[in-house]
Amino acid sequence: MSFEDDELMFDEEHLQSRLALMRQYIARPIPQQPWDDSMPALIPLHEGDAASEGGIIIAGSKHAANIPLLQSMNVTAVLNCASGGIARLPVDELKKCGIRYAFTNCRQDSYTYPILHETKSVAKRPDNLQRMLEGKTGDTQQRIIVSQHLEVSSALFSDIRRQNINSARKGRKNICTRSNSSGEGRPHITGPGNVVFFCVAGQNRSAALAAATLMLHGKPLEDILRHCARQRPFVLENVGFQRQLVELEAIICKLKPRNATQLLRDQLTSHWDLIKQAKSSSEQNKRFRIMDGSEDEKLMALTNRPKASLSYSESEGELLAGTKVEVELLIPGLCTMEVRIPTECTIATLKQSLVQHANTNLLRYDEHPSKIAKAWVVLAMFGYDDMYDVPLEVEAVEMKVQLKRIKQMFGLTARLKDGEPHVTWNERCRFALVIFSVVRAPAVSESVPNGATEMEIDLGATGDGVDLSKHPDQVPWTFVHEERPNAPATLLQNTLRSTHLRAWDFVTGESLASKLPIVFSFAEDPRDKRAFMRVSRCADQLLQFHAPGEGDILGMGENAIVHRVQLSFTQADGGHRDEHWTKVNVGLENQQPKDKSSNNSDEDDNDSSHEDWDAAVKRPFSLGKMLVFLQHSSEAGLAKRLRLANLLNSDKRVLYFYGLGLGLSTDAYNTNQYKFELMLLAKYCETFSTYTMRCFMDEYTTAQSSVTNVAQRLSLKKMQSDFSITSVKVFLVSLLNGFRDLTLMGVQAFDFNHLNNVLVSRDYQSVRLIDIDGNAQGSIDYPSLQKTFANGKMTRPPAKPPQKPCLHVDLNILLPSVIEQLILGKGRGRSFVSNTRSEIWRAKEEDGKAIIRGVLMENFYPGVENQAAEVEVKGKEQIHVTKVAEWFYALLKKQSPWTNWTNDIYDAMRCIDHLPIS
Repeated sequence: MSFEDDELMFDEEHLQSRLALMRQYIARPIPQQPWDDSMPALIPLHEGDAASEGGIIIAGSKHAANIPLLQSMNVTAVLNCASGGIARLPVDELKKCGIRYAFTNCRQDSYTYPILHETKSVAKRPDNLQRMLEGKTGDTQQRIIVSQHLEVSSALFSDIRRQNINSARKGRKNICTRSNSSGEGRPHITGPGNVVFFCVAGQNRSAALAAATLMLHGKPLEDILRHCARQRPFVLENVGFQRQLVELEAIICKLKPRNATQLLRDQLTSHWDLIKQAKSSSEQNKRFRIMDGSEDEKLMALTNRPKASLSYSESEGELLAGTKVEVELLIPGLCTMEVRIPTECTIATLKQSLVQHANTNLLRYDEHPSKIAKAWVVLAMFGYDDMYDVPLEVEAVEMKVQLKRIKQMFGLTARLKDGEPHVTWNERCRFALVIFSVVRAPAVSESVPNGATEMEIDLGATGDGVDLSKHPDQVPWTFVHEERPNAPATLLQNTLRSTHLRAWDFVTGESLASKLPIVFSFAEDPRDKRAFMRVSRCADQLLQFHAPGEGDILGMGENAIVHRVQLSFTQADGGHRDEHWTKVNVGLENQQPKDKSSNNSDEDDNDSSHEDWDAAVKRPFSLGKMLVFLQHSSEAGLAKRLRLANLLNSDKRVLYFYGLGLGLSTDAYNTNQYKFELMLLAKYCETFSTYTMRCFMDEYTTAQSSVTNVAQRLSLKKMQSDFSITSVKVFLVSLLNGFRDLTLMGVQAFDFNHLNNVLVSRDYQSVRLIDIDGNAQGSIDYPSLQKTFANGKMTRPPAKPPQKPCLHVDLNILLPSVIEQLILGKGRGRSFVSNTRSEIWRAKEEDGKAIIRGVLMENFYPGVENQAAEVEVKGKEQIHVTKVAEWFYALLKKQSPWTNWTNDIYDAMRCIDHLPIS
């Protein structure tokens, strides 16, 4: 960095020597990971008898949630230095006990994050009066500006110091109130109040702010490091934070001497202001505003941040007036932000507000500026488990279910206003805006004014509320994350709060999560299917990706891969968590096991029991395929309607879709790059497993002599010998019943996909359809309501020929082919089926039927011709074979009564019903 004034220049050799000294005390390796972090580190501002002004405690989120521990350490305030509010932090209990809660959003624990200060270019003052009068500014120059994080932490500590000094001068100790087991408040006598600075792991962000705050208030850096070395030697592993601390020490040394020039103090005005404010806290200097007015206390309660200015902004006025409320917005993969939203608005308005805020304050400053195209909003609430939430998206849950769930779960109410439900939000709401795709800005051209991007011209003209979810040029949104071995807070699970797969019931809106953390893999090229097979299930350790074994991957097609994942219902109190969940995010520990049957839902259907269950998770290979299957008329929308029409699928011949899931995946060739995916979830059934109809047909038609493995040959022989004509009929009836069930549910299409979309049970008695296509046009034609009720009067729709309800399946080719292979191809091979079929077609009718009879006897009654059986038995078998041959020949040649059997699914069912069985 370069500065105009030599006084601002850092002595690099001195900084390196201070860094070397610092590293003698701190940044030690953590003994084990995960480790038992039982005690935080207390660093008093003054040693010995002068400690009446209290100190700062460096802690993790686990310590901040332990109220008895805080009371034992005389804590009167806590400052959250993490990237967001800890969901289950007992904020209300803290306030009841007289412990103030404050918050500053340190978004990242990265080497380059400006947690204490940053260098910015600012305009110089005009060099003469004329330029000033003309409104012209001078050239830009470098300035070191204090971060808001350090301003907030210093202001909070100054407040606590004043309270401690006042208490000491009045000859009494601080008194806090806590509730005993009976629920009655009783006084808890403490010494000088301390402040807890906490982040996720209590290692980098909280330690950096604590050390910097103490330095501003006069404590030498070496004394701070000695305390850390004794109590938490692993703190300040972040080398970027180390550098900022020694730079801050150098700045303080330049500013504190009486002979520091005014020019230097003007150059470092933000630092000089903090030093003066820190000094005033011990001198009771009234120039720094103390929050003792009713408006100040109200604003502090609304924002959880100390305030130092004497006036209120328009936005703060809206908070005080109650027209807006400040909530937490998590952008998974990026950061957490505070957003002010209307206190009462529709869900659509809420989403538009959140998307606009993210576009304006984050994505426009990206290396490649962009705007959000496809994203989901998920609502959770402080005081509840962070996995107990509901998506505010109709793709996942219908609007009426969303409103019912948020009232049952969080007590949020809605009222109709202008024909739309308006929800009343509060400051306890926490929203996650999960981004799936963005529209990139074109390259900046010289014709764009004021350095704006072309996106601001092209897309901004339509307003920030424009919906880009169907924009043709959207691309997957990815974020970069790198884990550091000795920094638990940088683990992906802690940065995102969890890496568990999330899911929501289509019907009830209940939330589920995978029992184990899981991160999938992907490739930019969807044809590279092997790159989608890797999975990491690491908890409390660095991610490690391995190719899953058999059973984890249930199948892979042209458009998607299907994984097997165990899910469990989430609960408000975190009772669903086990040893695999991220401990640092749990917050409150359960004193006793919770009853997992209790949940805030008065709806229970037969398939929505609150027990753990396996899921078949279908992941599309590309963003385009994901966006297509989310459409109302496509797979996800159709699956939701099938789920709502569950009574029509009581026999489960159509795969039981549970809901949509939200998961995380990493680039198989760059594991520091991640993206979010939406997935379709169905219940996994061991009976069907991964045995597709294509696999079954391959085994059924395989000649036993071609199998070299003895065990496989014996298994194949048993399967083929046990498969009788009756088995053929049972199999076909189950298949056609599945098609019939789709028709009853209004499904218009089905995709055989070379028989890979039909699962076969291990006993070969039933099938299950696993893929449906809602975009293909079926043959059912309903007259539109506009035509039927034109001008409010009933009108007769135009006459049309009657149409039969049928699926858009290739009944003329695939279904006859399946029947031909079942009748002719058992253990013969597909070439035999093809040749025999051609031979039957060329032969005369009696000769063709004779060929069929011969094949049937060999395939299904091989012992009858070769054994000296009774004449009566042989006669019965031959009569039956003759009937089957008559049926199959008429079916094959489409003779009466089966001339139209492939025209309609119901005609096909009647045809199969007439297959003779012995």
